[in-house]
Amino acid sequence: MLIVSIDSSLGSRLLVCEATGPAAHAPVRLEVLADAEQADSRRHAESLGPMLAGALADPAVADRALDAVVVATGPAPFTGLRAGLVTARAIGRARAIPVHGVPSLDALARAALDELAAGGAGPDAVVLVATDARRKEVYAARYRARGADDVERLDDLVVGPPERAVDLGGADAVAGSGAVLHPRIAGGRPVLTAGSGDARAQVRIALARLAAGEELGTEPLYLRHADVQMPVGGRR
Repeated sequence: MLIVSIDSSLGSRLLVCEATGPAAHAPVRLEVLADAEQADSRRHAESLGPMLAGALADPAVADRALDAVVVATGPAPFTGLRAGLVTARAIGRARAIPVHGVPSLDALARAALDELAAGGAGPDAVVLVATDARRKEVYAARYRARGADDVERLDDLVVGPPERAVDLGGADAVAGSGAVLHPRIAGGRPVLTAGSGDARAQVRIALARLAAGEELGTEPLYLRHADVQMPVGGRR
């Protein structure tokens, strides 16, 4: 299965991968064929089009039919998240292929739990994910693994000051851009991957959930309104 994965939770990352599984307890296997990334958190709209064109022109991808798109649904700042979702939906319409959404914190949690497992942590390890929500706030929730590719969220997603993340309770490690910006969230625990999403992990989660019969909508998880809003009644 040839999949385009888009994560615009912080900067922009777009990859095209060949995916197989899951099957008979075997995890999803991914081979990344094309990968593009830019770190600027304010240039999603300008970046995603050229990134997509470059990825689809890669010799490993060109002239092959795409099977699906996976896109991060947040929570994340409004403008970047919207740009990724618009791009994903445009690909879906143009190619007549399905578009599947995965929450950004879920993907980041999967990547962090993989890192914990590689270090010897058991299957019940818990990671606290906290990502930058701007305004000196974070998005946060705790997770543990659900099988080899999926995650289980243990809390309602919260957005607020770093203390809200600390108040969620015990975890073996922390992860995310918010944990890096606000070191008190870690409280001496290991800080793992520092992003706000993960384009590879979200493909694994999507395929695991689809195999379990779940529907993966693409409604965005903004958790709060856009920083810039039009007055009631629109522009005159």
